[in-house]
Amino acid sequence: MGTAPDSIAPDQESGLILIPPSKHREFALGVSVWGGPSENAFHAFVQHEVASGGLERMSSTLGRDTVLPVKVQLVPRPDNDYNPKAISVAAPPEHGGTNRERHLGYMYDRNLVSLGGPLRGLAYVAEQPVGCHAYVDLHQVDPQDHQEGEEDTGPVVTAPRNLVYSYSGIRLLMPWWEDLQQMAIAYARTVRPGQILPFTGHWASWKPGARQEVSARTEESLFPVTLRVEDGQLLAYHRDLLLACLWPSGRDFFDRTMVQVQELGGAATAYAEAHEGSIKVYVEDNNPLP
Repeated sequence: MGTAPDSIAPDQESGLILIPPSKHREFALGVSVWGGPSENAFHAFVQHEVASGGLERMSSTLGRDTVLPVKVQLVPRPDNDYNPKAISVAAPPEHGGTNRERHLGYMYDRNLVSLGGPLRGLAYVAEQPVGCHAYVDLHQVDPQDHQEGEEDTGPVVTAPRNLVYSYSGIRLLMPWWEDLQQMAIAYARTVRPGQILPFTGHWASWKPGARQEVSARTEESLFPVTLRVEDGQLLAYHRDLLLACLWPSGRDFFDRTMVQVQELGGAATAYAEAHEGSIKVYVEDNNPLP
């Protein structure tokens, strides 16, 4: 189990809304860094971090040779053909260029199953780019071996006193998913008090003709809906069009959402999409009421 979460807050140094790491420092997630532009951007990122004082931040407290602590931006990439819910790991905006030019790699799909929803929700509501703490593994090599090519060290950085380090991939220091969801909801309430975040999707039946009418109104696969509590029912609307009744049943995932909407004055906004003949509504808490 995770420990009590810290809060998500702006970080003046990086210009990011920064997610605090887990208290369990071993909970570090790998990043898929492939060849080509992203690999070149990764090398430029490491060299930039070292040149801007990163060597003074180096640490060996994580049970590895040495690590270079860094901060990275997390960017939802709906334009990704392989996975429209992909999240890019990029250098912070201070490095210059666009999000794509600063792209270093992608979070693995297996980690997006639990973390993807809160991260995409944060990116939607945050007034600044969203990021997290991370580190790059460094391994000390013999400078002479490197100069003479006797050791295949790969890319290296040079530290004071003629110390040379090779470096490999980047790892994200993320909170446990339960903590991330709590932190994301708390942060969102400060900037979008009427927004139900699209964390976890649940299904309902369309009202007759509603699916066809939505298709005529928008070509977006993910579209905004208004959740309203009327006569004891939780209803989903697109503007004035009733899309679905989200039936509460005492063990239903929408029960808690109805309570949230009532606490927000009887109406709130969320997101939905068509999914295999049903409407899939995204809500921020997937635990039914006791």
